Amino acid sequence: MKIFNKALICLAIATTTLSTSCKKYLDVSSELADNLTIEGVFENAAYTRRWHGNIFNCIIEYSKNSSSADRMSNPWSAISGEIVANFARNLMVSGYTAGNAGYHRWATQYMQIRQALIFIQRAHAISGSGNNALPQAEVDRMKDEARFFVAYSYFTLLELYGPVPLITDLADPEDQNLDYARAPMDDVINYIDGLLAELINTGNLPATIKSNVSANQYDTGSMVRPTLVAARALRAKLWVYASSKLFNGGFTESLAIVNPDGSRLFPDYNPQKIQTAKQRLEEFLDYAHGLGHKLHIEYYPADPANPGVQEINPNESIYQLFQKYNDEIIWATGYNDYSNPNNQERRSNPVDLYASPTNFANVGISQESVDAFFMSNGKTIYDAGSNYKENGFTTVNNPTHVNNHADQNIFNMYANREPRFYATVGYNGKSWHIHANEHNNPNGIYYQWYGRGKPSGIAGGENWPRAGYLLYKFKNRRIAQGISSINVAGAPGTPFTVYTSWARPSILFRLADFYLYYAEVLNEINPNDPKIIEYIDKVRQRAGIPGYAEMEASGIKTGVIGNKAGQFKAIVQERHVELLGEGQRWFDMRRWMICDPVSANQPDKGGVDGDMTRMTGMNMNGFDNVQQTYGQNTTTVKPLGDPDSFYKRTSIENRRWVKEYYWYPVPQDEINKSKGRLLVQNPLWPVVIGAAQ
Repeated sequence: MKIFNKALICLAIATTTLSTSCKKYLDVSSELADNLTIEGVFENAAYTRRWHGNIFNCIIEYSKNSSSADRMSNPWSAISGEIVANFARNLMVSGYTAGNAGYHRWATQYMQIRQALIFIQRAHAISGSGNNALPQAEVDRMKDEARFFVAYSYFTLLELYGPVPLITDLADPEDQNLDYARAPMDDVINYIDGLLAELINTGNLPATIKSNVSANQYDTGSMVRPTLVAARALRAKLWVYASSKLFNGGFTESLAIVNPDGSRLFPDYNPQKIQTAKQRLEEFLDYAHGLGHKLHIEYYPADPANPGVQEINPNESIYQLFQKYNDEIIWATGYNDYSNPNNQERRSNPVDLYASPTNFANVGISQESVDAFFMSNGKTIYDAGSNYKENGFTTVNNPTHVNNHADQNIFNMYANREPRFYATVGYNGKSWHIHANEHNNPNGIYYQWYGRGKPSGIAGGENWPRAGYLLYKFKNRRIAQGISSINVAGAPGTPFTVYTSWARPSILFRLADFYLYYAEVLNEINPNDPKIIEYIDKVRQRAGIPGYAEMEASGIKTGVIGNKAGQFKAIVQERHVELLGEGQRWFDMRRWMICDPVSANQPDKGGVDGDMTRMTGMNMNGFDNVQQTYGQNTTTVKPLGDPDSFYKRTSIENRRWVKEYYWYPVPQDEINKSKGRLLVQNPLWPVVIGAAQ
């Protein structure tokens, strides 16, 4: 398997000159690249830093979840069905094979692993002055950062493919006989764990990017650089995965997969792994808390009558979490799709909002995700006494609007939902976050109306929300995209500045994710552990809904606490809601193995429905039930239940799901390179040597 052949840039140890492919890699001219030796690169401080900087390209950018998503970003939110995006339809409706599956990380991550190994072996201190010098302390940190990225790259391969080849030595890329067998799952896990343990113990990385821990001041210019707290987080996440069903003997068909030498790739169930996961999570949480990391919470202004009482403002807490660097963030990048006004913003804006440029309006949310959000009383929409309704209309005070606008004629499905719902979902009739004298809104308030004949509805091509919802999460609420001036009314007497773009961090690891991991692991060990509910409820409290302990005490909802299946269901739903659009649900559902179709007469994996074959939304070809007038145009009114009503659950896609999808296939071209010698395919995938690419 020539994974280090021409797909890998530059050279092996024996190579004497850098190829011209390094022109881009080192950002130098072709003439210089033609004559630059490997020794020359690492005798030059600037080139050494550039080489090191390019290793950061191994980072998966989860902010990119629209049609521009690629193998190194986030197609997973759409593939999992939580987000509705056109590009995922082709993949999941028709299905995929080892030969045509997109979004492979294999070659890219092995290239980055190689570059990191070269750096670790070659980089050294360089004497000189100013930027021409490379002090030993800087080299030590850069080498440990490279080790972190080797561990991280292997983790991103492990979570997608399972066992993969472990390449620990540099090989000659011109060797035509390069071929590597996949290492057993436990070997890969232990190798990643060992790398992280090594760099944690050396202490060459800073603990955090906080420049002043006590004052909570961050060096945001270094946010993407690995730290010890990020290394501990990755180590904890590794063991959560290692102890999960898919990775830990739960996929029966995987247990028969062996290498040509007879060695098994997938392990039997090992209960010790869940104990290791608990230990790693507690090590991380103790360390992170000691550095001042905590859930990001914004508070209402203090009441003069009770100056010592702080009341959580859940709407601002949820919103500001993604708008600025904060204590909840463990690791983030500054380069993301949110901050580019032509990417995430345009693709999640209604097509008619701010007419120039036209918005794409094609990143939406499925009905399954809408249904996952809790009610304001903390119950699910299926619980008795939840007050959930799917009949009639009401007034909803929109907490995402600058003036908490009272929106009229809102379907009851969207009333009395939790704050995360309003912060995440663009639904029919919701007012936009700022007043805008818009071309179809003479009163200065823009509403999202998606029914037939409405301005935000079906448009030319595929630039419209197929499920009747747009993704609202991550948006900055002071952006008026595509126009240079606009009349804006803020809160009474409050100046309000409008922006055309806003830079936001793209979060890779955050504390709420790990709180829910911790609850999940504890539930597997001892369902009666009180910390399970404690850590779930920390996330719910920040979200502005009652925790399970409060609901149990008041009798609002009982039967969850201490019930393993009930707590697992609660964790699955909490992760769906809290992390929606952040690229985690695809991997969660697979490691839990809850993706299979669920029928009315089939138990749903302990009360959890992760059916990957289903995707529904509202009826975009239907008329709104409430008459709305735009200029001279008045829509047709259709009652609820009418086949032509917008408010009708409608199948958007009938998706394909087969059991082999639990593991992504090893790329067919890698199987072909091995020619059946060493590299074996994942369970249930057909093995075809020499298949067309």
